[in-house]
This record gives sequence, C-alpha cells and structure tokens, in this order.
Amino acid sequence: MSSVSTAGVGINLGVQWRTGWKALAAWILGLVALVVITAASITSLYETPAKLATYADSSDTPAIRMLNGDVAGLDTLGGVMMNELGFVVGFAIPVLAISLTGRGTRREEEAGRLELLLASRMGRQAPLVAAVLLALAALVALGALTALTFVVAGADTTGSLVYGLDLVLLGAVFVGIAAVLAQAFGHMRSVWGVGLALALTSYIVRGAGSVDGTWVVWLSPHGWYDEAAPFGDPRVTPFVVGAVATLLLLALALRLSARRDVGGSLVAARTGPHRATPWLGTPLGLAAREHRGSTLGWTLLVAILMGTYGALTQTVLDAFAGNPELAQFIAGGGEQIVESMAAMFVLLLAMLVGGYVLQSLGSLRKEETSGRLELQLSEARGRFAWLTPHLAVLAVGTLVVGGVGGLALATSTAASLDDPSWISTLMGAALAYLPVMLLLAGLSVTLFGWLPRMQPAVWAVFAIAAVLAYMGPGLDLPEALVEWAPFGLVGNVPAQDVDVTGSLVAGLGGLTLLGLGVLGFTRRDVPRR
Repeated sequence: MSSVSTAGVGINLGVQWRTGWKALAAWILGLVALVVITAASITSLYETPAKLATYADSSDTPAIRMLNGDVAGLDTLGGVMMNELGFVVGFAIPVLAISLTGRGTRREEEAGRLELLLASRMGRQAPLVAAVLLALAALVALGALTALTFVVAGADTTGSLVYGLDLVLLGAVFVGIAAVLAQAFGHMRSVWGVGLALALTSYIVRGAGSVDGTWVVWLSPHGWYDEAAPFGDPRVTPFVVGAVATLLLLALALRLSARRDVGGSLVAARTGPHRATPWLGTPLGLAAREHRGSTLGWTLLVAILMGTYGALTQTVLDAFAGNPELAQFIAGGGEQIVESMAAMFVLLLAMLVGGYVLQSLGSLRKEETSGRLELQLSEARGRFAWLTPHLAVLAVGTLVVGGVGGLALATSTAASLDDPSWISTLMGAALAYLPVMLLLAGLSVTLFGWLPRMQPAVWAVFAIAAVLAYMGPGLDLPEALVEWAPFGLVGNVPAQDVDVTGSLVAGLGGLTLLGLGVLGFTRRDVPRR
C-alpha cells in the first residue's frame, strides 16, 4: 500500500479519547495547576514596577538564559512568569507531546491492538491522524488555560495569548517528531529514547545560542519558542517556521506510514541469537538485560546535561562579579554563591535520577500487563525470586546513573573553577540524595505490590516534589512545605549541611515501603487487571 487513507478518523478518535482521556486530563490539569501556583506566587512577590525591574536585573544572566532561555520582557509580569516556567516547559511540553502521540500510534501497534482495528473498514492512517489531532487538542487546551491564567494574574492580554500559542507551537513540533519516530521504530521505548534525546539536544542548542544571543537558537524548536517573544516585541517568524516544520514532519509521518507494513518499522528491530546464554537464563541476567537499554540512555542524558551545567559555573561567577545585587539575591553574597548554584545543579541531577528510578520500576507493570510475567512465573520460580533481581539491578542502575551524572557535574565544575576540591564536594552532595531515591522507589513498589493500576500515580508525587524543591524557595512557599517534601528532606546540599533527620526519615521510610511492596506482590493475584 502506498496511498494515504484516513477513513474512520472520527471513530478512532473516539476510541483513543475513551481509553486515554484520564492521562490527557492529568497532563493538562497538572501543568495548569503548576501555572496557577506560579502566577499566584509571582504576583504576590513582584507587585510593583521597581520589583519587576530588580528581577530583570538579577535574572538576565548567561546562566539563567542557558536554563530558561532568552526570555523577552523580563521587566513585565508576564515575562517573569514565562521565565520562571521556562525550565519546566522546556521538558514537560516535549514529554507531553511524545507521550500522547506515541500512545495512540506505536504503543497500540506494538501491543497488536491496532492490527485488530485496521481489520475493520478503517483507513491505514486513521489511528495516526487521530493521535495527532488528540495531542494537538490537548496542547490547544493547555495553551488556552495558560493564557487565561496569565490574563487573570494581570499579565498583558496580547502577550498572554501569544504565550499560549507559543506553548502550542513548541508542543506541535514535537508531536510531528513523535509521529515520525513512531513510524521509524518498532518499540515504544525506542520512540521514547530517541524523542527525549532530540528534546534534550534542542534544549541544549537553544541554551548555547541564548548565552551569547547568536543565530544558533534558530536551529532549535526551543529557540523558536523564545524568539516568539510574547512579552517583548512579538514576532510572527517563529510561528511560521514552527508551523512549516510541523506540517513537513506530519506529511513525512503519513508517507512513511503508507509505505510500511502494519507492525513493521523503517528501522528493523535487531534479532537476537537463537539460543540464550547461560547468564541470560538466570533471573538476574534477564533483569539486567531488560533494564540495560534504559539505564544506558538515562546515563548518557544525565552525563551530557550535568557536564553542560558544570561547565557554566565560571560564567555564572563572572556574571555575579559585575552584579552585586544579583549575588545578594541568589545567596546573600560571599562564597555561598557558588554553593547555591551547585546545590541547584545537584537538585536537578537528583530529579533526573528519580525519573530513571520511576520509569524503570514502571516497566515491572508492563511485564505484567503484557503477559510475560505470567510466563516467567509458570516456571519453578516464586514471585520474590522474580522481583528481587529487578530491584537489585535497578539499585545498581541508580548508582550508575547518579554516579556518572555526579562525576560529570563534579569534574566539569572543577575544571570551570580550576579547583579540584569541588569533585569530592559535589560527589558527596550527589550521594546525599540516595535516601530520596529509596523513598521514591518504595512508593512505586508499594503501589505495584498492592494497587498496581495506581502505580503511575507515583509520577504525580514526583512532579509535586520536584516543583516544591525547584520553585518553592523562589515562589516564597512555606519553608516547612519545601523542607518536608521528598527532595527537601536531605537539605540544600552542598550549600547546607546534610539534614541527618530528614535523610533517616527518607531512607527508613523507603525501606519500609519497599518491604510492604514486596509483601503485597507475593500476596496478590497475577495478573491484576
């Protein structure tokens, strides 16, 4: 088949809405809630033009531009809110686009359900078109609610509407990218891996261009998002470039879909040997094989990002040297400036490692829903013997991802500052977050053991904890709320000493939850639908 057929798009759209509206609603409501919290805090902190001017002076630095992009209109309320949301938007919107697009295309095809649908009188490309329309509708809803929140908060109306469209533009480009990847790769994990790698590349390219304000930003969808300048002098060109790129990507996805077999892919999946090695026949060897790809991918991502952040340290110091008010704003001046910036980078590292932990533990549920867990348990193997090797492999994987990321951050920071003592300081700070990883793992395993259908809810806990830790101090949220959130339990290391009490609470709590989760798994039905 080589022609494009979209008959039955409406029916498929209804099916995808019926089976995926909860995830879609969770994405929109979660991100809108974050926007509302940010808007409420910003309006209370920067209620006068003088305070907005102070914010603009303190935030227009190379380091902040690397993290949040080159945001225009930092002396306006809308510009401040856009800047504060910059880091979260930079990753959340691409992840939303990849998740919703991949869910209705490659994931259904990989599970074999799409083949059943296409056996009816439905066009070959109908599922792809329906998935794209649903993802774009979610982005439009998110953009509209975000614009409305900005207007209610007091931001410029025109700028707010342009910012809402800006969010849709960024997401639409990654919807197109995900649609192409869903045709190129035969497994959803490959779509995720390559999609996240492209999002990270776009983010870093935008950051590199924003530091010096060069043309490099135009090579990145994140750069188009910045260049739209909603609260400065809005431009049409980024929207034209983004729209053309999206249309070309979607046209390519439709063409590729029409030229391949159902269940196939452009990049053929590598076939393994006819016989497994003795190591792969053991529970530990099989668990290591299953988690190898995601561990390598996360390790590479974390190493690149942390190495980039560490290399910026001297640039940050240079910016502080010429701006005493900024030094006072960040850390009260003095030597704590470097420690405060290092603490923020270590916190970002901990969030990334936490994402690896939860994503890897989520694969246990996929083994169950796919039926592979039943087959493995039909052998002379108990549930405890199946689960514990996975936990052991993921514990080692956590150390690898966190260790490599910490080493990349530590060595690049030490090289940037020409001070080797930062290697031991930052490696120690990275290790301090291990109890938090244990706590997150315990929550996930407990849900898997007792309420497996609720296991994805741990991502909501993670998102709330990340927002409280990263944005809580800047938004002037209650100190107790920030300190007792999961990422705040260990303290703001290395700017502060490790909170021993909080670390013990996190570590012992995590161990207890892990034990409860393993107990629940040995007592419940398998599979639990």
